[in-house]
Order: sequence, then C-alpha cells, then structure tokens
Amino acid sequence: MKGAMLTGVVLALAACDGKDVEPPPDAVADPDPLRDIQPTAAAGSLDQLHEKILARRCSGQPGLCHNGQFEPNLSTAALTYEYLVNRPGIEKGDRLRVRPGSAANSLFIDKIRNRGGVATQMPLGAEPLEEADIQALERWIDEGALRRPGADPAPNLNNPPKRPEIGFFTTGGARLDGAGPVRVNAGSTVVLRHTVSDFETPDSAIPFAAVVVQVVGQPKEVVLEPGSQSPQVGPTTFDGSPSAPQGKGDKLNFARPWPITNPLQVRDQDTGAITAMDPRGKSFQVLALYIDAPVMGIVALDVAAVQIEVNP
Repeated sequence: MKGAMLTGVVLALAACDGKDVEPPPDAVADPDPLRDIQPTAAAGSLDQLHEKILARRCSGQPGLCHNGQFEPNLSTAALTYEYLVNRPGIEKGDRLRVRPGSAANSLFIDKIRNRGGVATQMPLGAEPLEEADIQALERWIDEGALRRPGADPAPNLNNPPKRPEIGFFTTGGARLDGAGPVRVNAGSTVVLRHTVSDFETPDSAIPFAAVVVQVVGQPKEVVLEPGSQSPQVGPTTFDGSPSAPQGKGDKLNFARPWPITNPLQVRDQDTGAITAMDPRGKSFQVLALYIDAPVMGIVALDVAAVQIEVNP
C-alpha cells in the first residue's frame, strides 16, 4: 500500500520537475579503484595525501572506521573527494566537510583538530594526526581542494535534503501526537505540520511542499484540493513566525489545516474516482514531501509513524 501511495505522489508531482534523485557519492566516483592509483602522485595532491595520511590513519584496512563502514567513505582518493568536498557533515549539518579555499571553515579539519564544538576528535580512539600532516591537508583545502593539480574547481552540489518530520496539532497550537495514535472527532480540525531541511535552500525559499492523507487499509486518499489536477496533494505553507513549534531537530514550520468533515471526500488511487466517506471509525496516515530547488530538484518525503484515528 505504501509503495502504491508513493508512486501516486511522484506521478502527481511530475509537473513540478521534482522527481529526480541525486545518486550517492559512491555512484558518481570512479567505480574502478585501481584506476585511481597514480604511479607518482603530485606533491600535496589528494592522491598523495590519501596514500601518506588518510589510508594509513583512517581507511587503509577493514577495522579503520572510514574504509566504507561509516561516512565519510575514505577508502580511495576518488571516494574521499566525493564524500568530502562541498558535502555537508552529519554531526554538524550546517557545515561543509570540506569548503574549497577555507580549511578554517571545513568540518573535516574541525574533527581532526577537535574544535568548533565537535563531539569527538578523529581518528577516533587513536593518537591525533601529526601537526605537519594536518597542515598538509589544510594547505590542500586552502588551495582549492582540487581533485588533482590543474583540475577544474569542485562543482557546486545540490546535496540531498533531509527527510521531513511530521507533527499533528490543534488549531490552538497544542501537539496531539505522542506515544499512541491521535484520536479526534469528526468535525474537528487537525493542523498537519512538517519540517524542511536543505543545505543550499533556506526554509522560506523551498519552492514546493505538501501533504497527502491516506486512508489506512484502503487505496484511497483524502481530497485536499478539490478541483485541482492532483486533488490528493495538499500544499503546505511556510510559517516563519517565532512561535512555530520545534520538532526533534528542526522547526515544524510548514503547515496545513485539515478539517475532518463528515462526509469526507476521498479519491481512489486506482481509478481516480472521487466519492464520499464517513470518516468515523477510520484511520489515516500522513505523508509529507518537499522539493529542494525550483528546477530539477530532489524530493524528500516521509510517512508519519503515528496514525490519526477518527472516533466512531
């Protein structure tokens, strides 16, 4: 059922140019690691730094953390470049791991030097890198973090957005979801909220965000936009007020009220037919999604783990 719902949502968003998905770094790096080995790596190049420093201290064999077990994958020079340069970190999502031209603003160096409020220093549980090695890595970054000497500058990336968090609220702002299902009465209004989080795009500039409400156990979706081409897709609105509720890691600052009318209009996923349904005794689940860029953007989506149940 979930797969059918997601397929329907993606098709409904075709007009928004939002269905492309960026491949992971492993997919765009050279698939042949032997092709990455240079007979005589240029002094100060990433190939030399990988051979002399990173392979020995971070990734040279299984058991060293970044041999493919954990991000970033530093097992080859090619993968090191793809995972580090212009890629945001996991621990500090507001920073690039390597910002070309600025070692002082690169999370990779923050982790090695144990600065900037990072949780742990790298290499984890081992002696810190020698100062000369750290300075060599900083010099490579400050000089542009090129893949190889003379190469083009690192491209600006459209990093994948984070999956949204979904929350349910009353019109007065009280949060409804908690340990169990949200129980409401027909005729009430639930405010559906979700987060957006993209490294390159401020929340207020996200070009499209929406929710879809599905009837649990049936191939039916609630009509949120009567008369539109995709009536089951309900756009959400950016809430930039300071009072926007805080989620687990970000503000739930995209919102849409959902009046649970009786009867409720629903759309059949298979036929597109719209019919009336008594919502009492039914359960609903909510999908939130957004596009991170106006042209050829990436779609981030998730389904709420907590269901809405309408009292009999």
